[in-house]
Amino acid sequence: MFTNQLKIAWRNLLKNKGFTVINVLGLSTGVAACMLIAIYILHESSYDKAVTDSSQIYRMLNRDIREGKIDDGIHFSANTASTVMHDFPEVINAGRLNDNDLFYGAGSNEIRIEGQEMQHHEKGFTYADQAIIDIMDIDMIHGEKKSALSEPFTLVISETISKKYFGDSNPVGRSIYLNGNDNQPFRINGVMEDFASNSHMNYDFLLTLSGVEFGEGEQTRWIQSNYPTYIQLQPGTDVAAFQKKLSHTLIYDYLKPAYEAGGFVMPDNAEESFSIQLQPLTDINLYSKNIAFEAGKRNDIKVISIFGIVAVFILVIASINFVNLSTAKSANRAKEVGIKKVVGSSKNHLIGQFLTESILVTFIAFMIGTLLSFLLMPLFREISGKALQIPWANPWFAVSILIGTLGVGFIAGLYPSFYLSRFKPSAVLKGKLAIGSKSSSLRSGLVIFQFAISIILIIGTLIVNQQLNFILNSKIGFEKEQVVQLYGTHMLGDRIATFKEELKGLNGVKSVSVSDYLPLESTKRNGNGFVNEGRDNIDETVFGQAWVIDDDYLETLGMKLVEGRNFSEERSTDEQATIINQTMAQKLNLEDPLGKRISRYGEVYEVIGVVEDFNFSSFKQKVEPLSFFLGTSATITSVKIETGDIGSLLSSMETKWKAFMPNMQMRYAFMDDSFAEMYNNVNRIKQIFISFAILAIFVACLGLFALSAFMVEQRKKEISIRMVLGATLQGIYKLLTFNFIKLILVAAAIATPISWYIMSRWLEDYAYKIDISWEVLTVGSAIAIIIAVFTISYQSVSAALAQPYRNLNTE
Repeated sequence: MFTNQLKIAWRNLLKNKGFTVINVLGLSTGVAACMLIAIYILHESSYDKAVTDSSQIYRMLNRDIREGKIDDGIHFSANTASTVMHDFPEVINAGRLNDNDLFYGAGSNEIRIEGQEMQHHEKGFTYADQAIIDIMDIDMIHGEKKSALSEPFTLVISETISKKYFGDSNPVGRSIYLNGNDNQPFRINGVMEDFASNSHMNYDFLLTLSGVEFGEGEQTRWIQSNYPTYIQLQPGTDVAAFQKKLSHTLIYDYLKPAYEAGGFVMPDNAEESFSIQLQPLTDINLYSKNIAFEAGKRNDIKVISIFGIVAVFILVIASINFVNLSTAKSANRAKEVGIKKVVGSSKNHLIGQFLTESILVTFIAFMIGTLLSFLLMPLFREISGKALQIPWANPWFAVSILIGTLGVGFIAGLYPSFYLSRFKPSAVLKGKLAIGSKSSSLRSGLVIFQFAISIILIIGTLIVNQQLNFILNSKIGFEKEQVVQLYGTHMLGDRIATFKEELKGLNGVKSVSVSDYLPLESTKRNGNGFVNEGRDNIDETVFGQAWVIDDDYLETLGMKLVEGRNFSEERSTDEQATIINQTMAQKLNLEDPLGKRISRYGEVYEVIGVVEDFNFSSFKQKVEPLSFFLGTSATITSVKIETGDIGSLLSSMETKWKAFMPNMQMRYAFMDDSFAEMYNNVNRIKQIFISFAILAIFVACLGLFALSAFMVEQRKKEISIRMVLGATLQGIYKLLTFNFIKLILVAAAIATPISWYIMSRWLEDYAYKIDISWEVLTVGSAIAIIIAVFTISYQSVSAALAQPYRNLNTE
């Protein structure tokens, strides 16, 4: 029976080639889009789940809630991990990382391999406890896992780095020198497997924390927080109860006494605004939006949810085409149903026949859609910035395709099957049945749904694009254009001042500044506590950034002094001076800040200037308090240029560099490019939105084109009679298009408020954002309407231009 139904279904598909092609094309496009997004979502949701006992591993957070705003921090004092291990039996293990390039060796370094002369730049350095290897269950290719980081001045490198510098040989025991320091080798104690693409850790070098102290007393000082800290809990631990216990104990037994001893104020009811939280390891990738230091590094569950909804809706839009076309075509199959019923076919048999056709179409579409997703995967991988792969070897992949084929085929074919099988033979065979010639309420509703989704995607794309342009083109308080950043200039040592003067002498160079504290992500940051002089233990501490700059910094980056003066290296007193931003002045309640003295951890500085606020973090965070101090922090040198011949100037700069550093390549970037890279995630969201908005409108219009074609086919005699009686081209066009345009306008009316709500929620994450205007909502709807009008115009105009006698010659 099934074989017979399959043969009949195949013949019907071949008989109605146009119907089949449109359905298969629409469904396969929807399947490909849905499959790509599903693979992306699964990848983002799978972060760190492969780690052994991942459900028992947590990262500690310090949560600050002020004025209803949640700010999470990931940095704790050096002794937090050991204290947690000692005081809480629920904890199996605790370990620390430190990847902040404020500290020598962390972040990125210039490295030299033992026995070689060339310096090489490498990123991905972090300090780590031996416990991190144990907690994260990091597998070793060479070396002893249990003792890989147990000795001072040792490190573990990744398999990729091992192959890059040592080929297939075992590098354990070899030495690496960092940043030109030939007096202190780091011995390779192990080679670890590369972190997976779905791990929130992506380090290539683990430097031991054994014997390391970043400043005198740093390892026992509670008020100096430098370490992301991870803990592993005993199985069966009540996490909520333990978190409450952990937070209360650390705050009142350790942090509050230590802060008060250091001159900071922590109120008795501190837990009302401050707490210690435990973040599950598997939540880090998708639930870290409140963590400032993680901005740009993690994804967001909100974005993932939106993409998931988009994937489902695109598939639904494609399925709607099948329902609409099947019911619109019903008149063409009415006699087939009538004859089959006359010769004895039951209603259930007919339902089975139509469902078989639906599942066959869906099966073909899923096969083509899978092929399309394979062909589009390299492009999608580039757009998403993720190492995505189609999981051919996973048995669940084939099962999912099978379930998807049967599910979509059954659901999409269910209504048409019941609809077609209910025809009465007597009415059909007497010619009294005229079905599918006019829009039914169901088809109208489905068309409205299709275009509402398409309009939402179009408006979403326009708003994401507007927000990205706002970010890249807003006045941000500094000049990022025409600034060249030279990296690794700390390798020059005490020759940096001479190199700076050499650069200043080049034609086309306006000014040069040496500082690696820049208003860009992935440059140095240093959070400190500030109070007005003499107000220790009285006023609430203002936490802000403390940046080290030279006296050319403000000019090079085009920052505006609103009060006071700049630093001068000729004034020895400026070593105890500071320039603050407007937010710092406001937070410290300094109405007339010049000449005032502020305290940073007990050391007092005089305010000599106030710089206009500038955005040095993501647009998702408001400008924080900041204080500049005169000094040298030489990893990056910024060069302000004013020339049309940038290539020639870069060549001159490289000549100067080689004269100073013959064994090291010059690395540079333009500041505006580096600034744009901070928002790669937003740009990727925009590109994904554009891609799937195009697919959605394509699939919807494909169905609209076919639906209008069937409507014209059903009404061709009516159109011819109207033309014989004097109807005009405009009249026929309006007759055939008015109902469709009305449906699109209804879709626009529904989609507009929904789009506004969804995108307003997305923009909530930004401290600085655009206002959603009626113009963008109108333009989004207009784009969909224009595309729809062009889609149906071909059929309408063709029908209006056709000769009436061709359709009436049988009458």
